[in-house]
Amino acid sequence: MTNKPGSHRTVPPDFLTVEEAAAVLRIGRTVAYREARKFLASNGVEGLCADRVGKQIRIPRCHLEQRLGGPITWPIFNNDTPVEPPVASPVASITPAPSAKRATRRATWPADQNTLPFSA
Repeated sequence: MTNKPGSHRTVPPDFLTVEEAAAVLRIGRTVAYREARKFLASNGVEGLCADRVGKQIRIPRCHLEQRLGGPITWPIFNNDTPVEPPVASPVASITPAPSAKRATRRATWPADQNTLPFSA
């Protein structure tokens, strides 16, 4: 099975991301992260069961299903539409496009004027 965007899994993964677990539990992403960190900080006494893999936090599916009392369905549906895991979008260019006002101002300068209209 692939984990590429657009691929449709029918079986949930063994370890879910915090965002996926939040969608299953129908809680917010921030609350899910807070509960997962609480679990890690309290050595499993309280919070949402989580494992740290490097710098990433993963939620074991078996603990989530045990807490829910049954198997989870996959893909996760929200208002009859599947919820896909977030995919990084390309970063927009930070170079602004030249404005029409600037282009117009440059076009009105005399062709022989290569310097500023005032002396320094």
